[in-house]
Amino acid sequence: MKKIFAVIVVLVSMMFEAGAVLRPDIKYGPWVQNVGETEFTVLWTSQEKVFAWVEVAPDDGTAFESCVRPRFYQTVAGRRVAGKDHCVRVSGLEPGKGYRYRIYGKVVEDDGDAYATRFGPTGRISIKGNGVIRTFDHNASRCRFVMVNDIHGDDERYRTLTEGVNADDVDFLLMNGDMVSYITDIDTTLAHVFGAIPDLISDVPSVWVRGNHETRGREFFLLQKYVPTPTGEPYYLFRQGPVAFLVLDAGEDKPDASVEYSGTADYDTYRQCELDWLKQAVKDPLFAEAPVKVALMHIPAILRTDSWYGQKWVNTHFVPVLNEAGVDILLSGHHHTHIYVEAGECGNEFPILANDDTDRLEFEADTNGYVIRTYNVDGKETSAYAFPSGGEKSY
Repeated sequence: MKKIFAVIVVLVSMMFEAGAVLRPDIKYGPWVQNVGETEFTVLWTSQEKVFAWVEVAPDDGTAFESCVRPRFYQTVAGRRVAGKDHCVRVSGLEPGKGYRYRIYGKVVEDDGDAYATRFGPTGRISIKGNGVIRTFDHNASRCRFVMVNDIHGDDERYRTLTEGVNADDVDFLLMNGDMVSYITDIDTTLAHVFGAIPDLISDVPSVWVRGNHETRGREFFLLQKYVPTPTGEPYYLFRQGPVAFLVLDAGEDKPDASVEYSGTADYDTYRQCELDWLKQAVKDPLFAEAPVKVALMHIPAILRTDSWYGQKWVNTHFVPVLNEAGVDILLSGHHHTHIYVEAGECGNEFPILANDDTDRLEFEADTNGYVIRTYNVDGKETSAYAFPSGGEKSY
């Protein structure tokens, strides 16, 4: 009997090591952020405290377990850490290559002893989707992405707009602000934004442009923990293929002294710091030498008689810098309706497109220019624009 029991133990151990599903399963995620040419970051949350790592392999058709794959851990100051919130940076990759990633780990059963932690068995943690991510490459011939905005926690509309998006057909999913109405509870935010579309979000890098509603709620400050960026701020620069992107943050839409903010707002100072950064960012060769230049900001820099304070601020301060930098278009949301502003209407030397909250925007560019199409929840095309690089709209 003892021999039989020993054999069972060995077989169970081998099963876990070979990739059996580990208890507990992932709570939300994984989602992939901060993608570059040689790296990406995998994030997820778990129900229990888990010591986990990510293994990667080229997406070349070989068996994942055919050889020892590199492991990447979440570390703090030289120590690998366990927890319920997981953020693992994968590095040392090649530009424009597809990589399969797998998540492994073991539940922390007792870490009360500073010199001995007791773990459960090691196993592979199941994820939705295929777990394949392609790194960015500034030499790629084209760039494609899908954009949604102003979802405000409406999971059904979110799923409908992203339904049918093929991970192989897009470089990333752009979430252009107000994905939720406020962040009173970060767990609820993760459930709406990453938990609602688990299959897509595990295979497509996501770019989250902070909206004014995501500045609200008592746990608003936790957002950056789950949406890491190259600068550590909600504003940053990245490049995919012929397109350079400026991710900008207009902050709140009302003056800092407005009663709704209860004396907690300091967005004028924040936007000024961002403006100082922007003036330098547009000089970066990664941006300056790109054939197509796109700015992303939830609140559109439109100046009209009924424009609110934040909108006027970014029009006055950001637009001159974007003009000089040769930006081709600003993509926004915020107004919950489709707005297209021609170049020259309000000091802008580039068009501004604010997407409807009930539309999905699809963008494709090559070195000659770009095409934008929008589709409503019924899949019907609602608008289309085409621009040669540095030129005028052709239709």
